[in-house]
Amino acid sequence: MKTLLISAAVAMTAALGLTAAEAAWPEKPIKVVVPFNAGGTSDTVARVLAAGISDINALPHPISIVNVGGHFSIGSRRVKEAKPDGYEFLTIHIALMGGQGSGKMDFGHADFEPVAATGEFCLAPMVRKDSGINSLKELLDAAKAKPDSLIFGANLGAINHMAGIMLQNANPGSKFRFVQIGGGTANFTALTGAQTNATVLSGAEVVNFTMKDGMPNPESQIKPLAYTGAARHPKLPDLPTAKELGYDVEFCIHSWWFAPKGTPKEAVDGFANALEKSAQTDRVKKLYADKLFAPVFLKGEALQKSLDATWKAIAPIAMQASKK
Repeated sequence: MKTLLISAAVAMTAALGLTAAEAAWPEKPIKVVVPFNAGGTSDTVARVLAAGISDINALPHPISIVNVGGHFSIGSRRVKEAKPDGYEFLTIHIALMGGQGSGKMDFGHADFEPVAATGEFCLAPMVRKDSGINSLKELLDAAKAKPDSLIFGANLGAINHMAGIMLQNANPGSKFRFVQIGGGTANFTALTGAQTNATVLSGAEVVNFTMKDGMPNPESQIKPLAYTGAARHPKLPDLPTAKELGYDVEFCIHSWWFAPKGTPKEAVDGFANALEKSAQTDRVKKLYADKLFAPVFLKGEALQKSLDATWKAIAPIAMQASKK
C-alpha cells in the first residue's frame, strides 16, 4: 500500500508537469531580510505582503521578516552570501543601485536572482509657503541664479538626494546645496523650521503633511511644486508632473525582491507568484491606497528589463550624489 501511495504521488506530480524539487518547495519557513530598521516603508511593505500571502495560503509555510539595521549593505550582503536554497530573500528599493553606483558597495542587482517588483511610489519637491517660490521653474531658476545658495534637505546618497540631483540636472546650471537631514519626517520638520529651503517627499507624505479630509490644509506651512510620476496621482489631481512643466524628470521607486544568485528557478518563480497573488488581496490594496502606491507588479523578463534600465539611468546620478 505504501508503494502504491508513493507511486500515485509521483504520477500526480508528473501529470502536473512538476519535478520532484518543484513540487517540494517550500518545505520549511521562509525568511525575508529587510536591510533597514523596523517601522519604515520597506519594512511595512514586506510585512503586509507577507501577511497577504498568509491570508490566502499562497505558500504552505510562514514567512518571517528579519530586520537588519545599520547600513543597508549589511543586510543586502547577508542575502547575497546566503545559501541559494530558496529560503532566504531580500527586499530593498533603489538604494541597492545607489550604493553600487556611488562606489560604497561592490555588488548590486546583477549579483542576485531577481524575483519581483511590487508597488511603485513617486515623489514631490517641496518648499515653504512663505518662500516666495510658487513653481518648479522658480525653484530651479533660483538654484541657477545663485548656485549652492538654496539648502536642500536630504538623506545623503539616498532616494531624496538622488531626486534632488535629477531635478537640478533637468535645468542646466541649477545647483542646490545638499545637507544631511534624514528621511521624510525629519525633512518636513527641517523645512517647516526654516533650516532648509527645499526637499522632496513621497506622495503619501505630501498628503499627510499638506492635506486634510482630501483637501489642501490651509494650516500647512509647506507646498508641493510637482510630481515625479509619469502621470498625475488621483489623490493629488492639481499637482502637475515635472514633465508637464517641461522638465525631463520621472523618478518613482519600486519595492524589489531578490534571492541569492543560483537560487532554484522553482523557488524564485514560486515566491514571485505568491507575491503576485498577495498584491491582489484587500490588505495589500489598502496599503497601496494609503501609501499612494501604484499597483505595479513585475517578474521574469519584464522585471529584468526594468532593473537594467533603472541601473543605466541611476548609476551616474548615484556617482554624482557620492561627490556632494
